[in-house]
Amino acid sequence: MKPLIRPLGARGVRLFKVYVMKVVLLSTLLLASLSARAELIEAQGSAAILGGDEIYAREQATRDALRQALLASGASVSSIQRLENGSLRSEQIQIRSGGDIRQYRLKREEVRNGRMYITLVADIQAERQICQTQHYAKDLTLVRLRMRYPDQASTGALDDMPADLSRRLFETLAAAPQGVVARQWLDENLRIDPLHLQQGDRSALEEIKALSLRTDSQYLVLGSIDDLSLEPQGNQLTSWYEDPIRNFRMQLYLFDGINGSLLGRKEYQGRANWTFSKRELVGSNSGQFWQSSYGQEVSYQLKEAAQDIIAELACAPVTARIVAQHERGPHISLGRRNGVKLGDQFRVQHSADFIDPYGKSRVMRNPADGLFEVVQVFEDGAIISSQNKYSPFNVQIGDLAVLE
Repeated sequence: MKPLIRPLGARGVRLFKVYVMKVVLLSTLLLASLSARAELIEAQGSAAILGGDEIYAREQATRDALRQALLASGASVSSIQRLENGSLRSEQIQIRSGGDIRQYRLKREEVRNGRMYITLVADIQAERQICQTQHYAKDLTLVRLRMRYPDQASTGALDDMPADLSRRLFETLAAAPQGVVARQWLDENLRIDPLHLQQGDRSALEEIKALSLRTDSQYLVLGSIDDLSLEPQGNQLTSWYEDPIRNFRMQLYLFDGINGSLLGRKEYQGRANWTFSKRELVGSNSGQFWQSSYGQEVSYQLKEAAQDIIAELACAPVTARIVAQHERGPHISLGRRNGVKLGDQFRVQHSADFIDPYGKSRVMRNPADGLFEVVQVFEDGAIISSQNKYSPFNVQIGDLAVLE
């Protein structure tokens, strides 16, 4: 009797392996395509028109509109797109989620108050998932910006600009539907100068950590307004009636207050016509300032800064402090409004910071055994319980709990 199944020869084995590899590859591609979604997104962008150059303003406004479309799709933009002859060069697009702009079409163009507005519809395909921690809102506190050159604020009476810009940036972050929980903005004069920290000065790191503890926020934003200078236009005969161009430059610094480390720095700059007279006391909290061409440019820079902060923190670590002990386990500082839910798992780290022989503060963490699971959730806190009988008495107030 002949066997029903014949053994494969050497050639048959090779063909079978190739077949299996093709099936695996096709399955992987199918799953990848299912994890992404294609959608049409309508978005608007804007840019200031300088010197009557509408062509350049149109390009900048289109870039901004494409950026807004990408952000609306859930993709995190790491660089602004380059436009060439009305089409995108795909190699210039870098999106953390793997999102991609297939094509776009202009829908509407209009000029209002010295600014070009472009509305377009973009065909975008973006990955649904970026990282595990994107579904958790990170606690954030904003510190009042510093004015690098106060004398530049005299024209237009913009002395209150640090406080006004800080408050507006905080309100923009607080209104974000997800990503961050804006705890507060500190209208205080702090001794911390972010510029010195960027240059390697570690003397203020302890103050950064203390500020994080005081505000109950893992992340801190500090910054400075570095340029409000004016540039006269035209020549000696025409400059008296041509509006000067006013610069705006701001630097923001993002810190992880748990360890005092500087996570990133970014500069925001723009230019727009200054439509007020030299002696006019406008003020940075007036409606006429924010409705002017220059005020709209500053508002645009603040919006972009808020979007960048949220994108930067999307995949950042989620770390809570142990703030109390409960009969069911340690009480942590993150809760429902951060996205914490029953069953979430944290790994406790015992704080063991020390001062080295050179007088510098060093961060050190000793991990506890096993995982802790969330067993009760409050609006601004939660209770975690050990899953391996780890003694809760070994967990101290001030220890950390890192989301797994």
